[in-house]
Amino acid sequence: MTDPNTENDYYGPQAYRSDQIPTVTRKVNDLARPWFNRKFDMKLPWGGAENVVPSVLRQRYTPEELRKSEANPTPFGDVKSHQQIDQERYCHSTAALRTRLLVLLSFFGHPYLMATLAPPTLIAFLFHWYHTPSNTSFLATTWNFIPVAAMFYSPLLACWAIPTLLLKYFPNFWIKPFKGPKWELNRRTGLVTQFIYDKKGHWGQTGKPEERVAPFYEFDAYLTNEMIPPGQVVHTLYIAHRHEDILLPIGNLIGKTSGPECFALWDMFQNFMDTGRPLPDIPLWEEFRPLDPVSAEHDRATGRPARYWRDMDDDTWKQKNEEFGYRVLKLNTITRPNQMRRKVKYERRSRRTA
Repeated sequence: MTDPNTENDYYGPQAYRSDQIPTVTRKVNDLARPWFNRKFDMKLPWGGAENVVPSVLRQRYTPEELRKSEANPTPFGDVKSHQQIDQERYCHSTAALRTRLLVLLSFFGHPYLMATLAPPTLIAFLFHWYHTPSNTSFLATTWNFIPVAAMFYSPLLACWAIPTLLLKYFPNFWIKPFKGPKWELNRRTGLVTQFIYDKKGHWGQTGKPEERVAPFYEFDAYLTNEMIPPGQVVHTLYIAHRHEDILLPIGNLIGKTSGPECFALWDMFQNFMDTGRPLPDIPLWEEFRPLDPVSAEHDRATGRPARYWRDMDDDTWKQKNEEFGYRVLKLNTITRPNQMRRKVKYERRSRRTA
């Protein structure tokens, strides 16, 4: 366990503090973003971050799921993921292609999807029964309808059975991590790392990914806009370096979603990287709070229970989850002043004239 008295030695010289951001004299060139994104994406402000968490992460890291993880920390045996989340880093990785294909296949065999076909299948059966001769028994009518029902349900049952059997009897082959991490935000060092896997580059020659590294405060967060049928606008979040070709699609953690959900993700990571304040007080990082000097000192001073989230009952969590959701909807991200403008020379956009 980290000794809180060694706080100055624990964090690196480039660790991020929202109240001690160094002034950057270098002009922003926005090398990492294509012209389309430079023209249409919205830059999000630095500072004013609230203790919020997106709904996807609230659903994934509930108190119940954390207790299950404590009881069974290695659900897939000796299969090790490159993703690592602790008091020092949020290191993101994905599963291998074969595993992702298997997960996609299992989606089409989900019981909920089968249940959605029940009403149209019932209507089709009643239509079939109505046009069956009156002297035909109900059993015979049902038997004759089975091939029609099989046409709907056989593919879905196959999508359920194939992944289930493969994962049960051949887990070591199908459950595989990606070749390595994709990106990392490191609270302790204050650095952001993007891992590049180029067969013709450094990775192809050495077997190790190329690492593009820069301090967290040299990035800006952007909100994308995309219209999907039937005319709904969705958003995602990414951070891009102001000078180097480094772009991290951190919004992949929550997918294409609403603006407030993206704002919540940006606030969450600002709070995580800020060594001037404790780790975000959310279930995801609770078990690591004693290992972070600032968080440990804060919890001692405030008397925060070490297992506040993990020992929470379902009814209380439901209430807290709703409170989180309300705070996310009320985020004032768009109207916040950008505290980074006092430290960085951004280009002024010329206004269009008629």
